Amino acid sequence: MNGSPDPKEIFREEARELLDELEAALIGLENNPADLAMIDTAFRALHTIKGSGTMFDFAELVAFAHELESTFVTIRDEKRTVDQQIIDLTLAARDHLRALIDGREISEEQRSAAGAVVAELQRSIGKPPKSADAEEHAPDNSGGDRANATAGTVQLYRVEYRPSRQTFVNGTNPLALIQELRELGDVLVVGYTGGIPTLGAFEPDVCYLAWDFLLTTTDSPQAIEDVFMFVDEESRLEIQAVEGGEYRRLGEILVDRGVLSQQELEKLLTDRPPLGEILVNQGVVSEDSVRSALEEQKWSSGSARAADTSTTTAPETVSSIKVRTDRLDHLVNLVGELVSLQAQITLRATMVGDRELSAHAEQLERLVRESRELSMELHMVPVETLFSPFRRLVRDLAKELGREVRLEMTGTETELDKNVVESLRDPLLHIVRNSIDHGIEPPDVREARGKPRAGHLTLRASYTGALVSIRVEDDGGGIQTEKVLKRAYERGIVEEGASLSHAQILDLVFAPGFSTAEAATQVSGRGVGMDVVRRNVESLNGAVTLTSEEGGGTVVELRIPLTLAIVEGLLAEVGDQFFLINLAYIRECIDGTAIAQTRGQNMFDFRGQIVPVIDLAEHFGIGVAQPENPIVVVQAGDTIVGLAVSALHENHQSVVKSLGKMFSQIDGLSGAVFLGDGTPALMLDIERIVRTARDLHGE
Repeated sequence: MNGSPDPKEIFREEARELLDELEAALIGLENNPADLAMIDTAFRALHTIKGSGTMFDFAELVAFAHELESTFVTIRDEKRTVDQQIIDLTLAARDHLRALIDGREISEEQRSAAGAVVAELQRSIGKPPKSADAEEHAPDNSGGDRANATAGTVQLYRVEYRPSRQTFVNGTNPLALIQELRELGDVLVVGYTGGIPTLGAFEPDVCYLAWDFLLTTTDSPQAIEDVFMFVDEESRLEIQAVEGGEYRRLGEILVDRGVLSQQELEKLLTDRPPLGEILVNQGVVSEDSVRSALEEQKWSSGSARAADTSTTTAPETVSSIKVRTDRLDHLVNLVGELVSLQAQITLRATMVGDRELSAHAEQLERLVRESRELSMELHMVPVETLFSPFRRLVRDLAKELGREVRLEMTGTETELDKNVVESLRDPLLHIVRNSIDHGIEPPDVREARGKPRAGHLTLRASYTGALVSIRVEDDGGGIQTEKVLKRAYERGIVEEGASLSHAQILDLVFAPGFSTAEAATQVSGRGVGMDVVRRNVESLNGAVTLTSEEGGGTVVELRIPLTLAIVEGLLAEVGDQFFLINLAYIRECIDGTAIAQTRGQNMFDFRGQIVPVIDLAEHFGIGVAQPENPIVVVQAGDTIVGLAVSALHENHQSVVKSLGKMFSQIDGLSGAVFLGDGTPALMLDIERIVRTARDLHGE
């Protein structure tokens, strides 16, 4: 077992997620500046980062987050509209927060620039930045001078906080919560110590304390709730506006709190000793409860009249845990090995003819299949995690290049293997940058062409069988095929005068070193990009295709397997070699006698469509084609191809292994699997084989 993760690293990981939420909310506010929900999301993200950072003593991070949080408190409470300047400044401050969270070395120049951003942000909302002189002469509201606590309408709240015994273990620091309450106004703190056990029974990681607070503030009840936003669900929290600010008797307070009934109070009032002493002696209430009520009695005798508001409770939380990615990877690998072992056991049971062993093997196969599906689900993440960072990228890049771009995302709930998502970030980055730089025209050019000034860029994800399709679509000027072909001649990528189809010309964009840009810029023009995209996507056993119409926009599609670890395929025999064909690509298996000779090439009629056939024996040089060979009809994208094989066997589920150097350069192979008896089988790269067939037949 691996050791426990560093709590600070967990904080950093969660803080990065919160920064992503902050960024998404800010960019959303560009389209809807008065959206209070997004403003509240931005505030909560900053509030959580500040609160969590306090627990780990990240002083500079906490101070910076607090300044930003205060700004959004003002925006939220005063229901202000967020303008472009506020968004730009907050995004810049967000980047500085990210550097602090990552633990990067911050120079004094960077620190000063970040401070200037916050100061400008505060000025933009009409809030003068704090100065050392102002802080030095500011009134101290942390003690008992309630007269200076607030300048507006003062409200008195009672807050009852009963932490769970696991509060410390869950990472909550009650003292930090008390400090945050003090920032809202004048606070009376009453602690309950009756739950502390004897020394022999004392456990240092258990919280035995409880608190009552009386808070005088001009802030809303929402601000008080925000302080306790992340208390665990086992803790009890009640926030109550005190009815009236005048002097109240002890019994009235206890009845109001619900620890004493009105009947019990009236019965006991006939006794001469003080009410608190009577209640404690008779065991009606605890000494701590009486002491707390007496403190409130003293406090309320001089407090301002409180407003009437409803009782609020802490928000519900969803029970979940976080698991380290390396552990999930290990689980998937173990399940993959179980798949191989189960295949061996099933084969052995068949060979020995043991009916009881075969029954056990069948049950094992069912359990392994369920375990495989569950392990895959645990490793899946929504495509939203891949798409989200592009909101900021598109915004900043459009501004840098003088474009107006409207980004749309669809199918974000589509799920992919987490490892696949990580591998797709760079390819998708290249494609999006090209769409904005080369595809979408400047606003004036679009307007002259009768288009809206703002270009439309869409990131679209969807399932296509066992594959996931990710499409990047723009409504820009499209690809000029004549320009592409001319540049290919100049670079020697194709021979002068070569006859190429429209699809083959577009495919030249993926050639190494190809670029149509006249000069290199910070964004493009260095001849790297789309060739890297294709190479990275194909390393995932996927494919990338490009379609474009001059003047009508461009679509780049990535087709990616749902997962890379375990593949279910059809086992085919070619010569003396076994191949595995991924079931996700298979349309149908037919008799080889359906082949007809057309145009001197192997072709056949598949449901009214003339489809080319590739004989795998000839393709890999391991045998001679036979006319009666069965054909496996596969489809990749819109292209259908028939694969002629020697024989077909059963479906097989196995772990895919990478190829060694000997086979890595063979076109049409993407990996290898081991059968139940240990025989190796090569995994076909259907996408590449289909592309080869398309090129041969000029489609």
